Amino acid sequence: MTNFLLIGFSAAIGAWLRWLIGVGFSGLFPGLPLGTLAVNLLGGLLMGISIAFFQSLTNISEEIKLIVNVGFLGGLTTFSAYTADIFALMQKGELYVALLLIFAHIIGALALCYIGFYFTNLSLRSF
Repeated sequence: MTNFLLIGFSAAIGAWLRWLIGVGFSGLFPGLPLGTLAVNLLGGLLMGISIAFFQSLTNISEEIKLIVNVGFLGGLTTFSAYTADIFALMQKGELYVALLLIFAHIIGALALCYIGFYFTNLSLRSF
């Protein structure tokens, strides 16, 4: 029950941050869901950092991993919102914009995950 509550609370924090980022980006290019892209890219970067950090520590609790990866990052990233955004663009006939965003989300999140992992590993090795 404790893990359930901790994951729920940390997911709420991630979701609140996702909402704030979405609001912040909404005025830049109305009609283009850059907030969703921003949180998915940020989520990829933070997941890479998290993976590297947790792999380097042998005594970290599973609860902390659940709070960060399942709760906070699960609440922050928005692949369900991403799907809805892409589908809405396709329904409007904006296929090229939809394809560009598909590429940016997937390749961008994977690239930033790698960058987060790589630089966190470099930093942890210097200690």
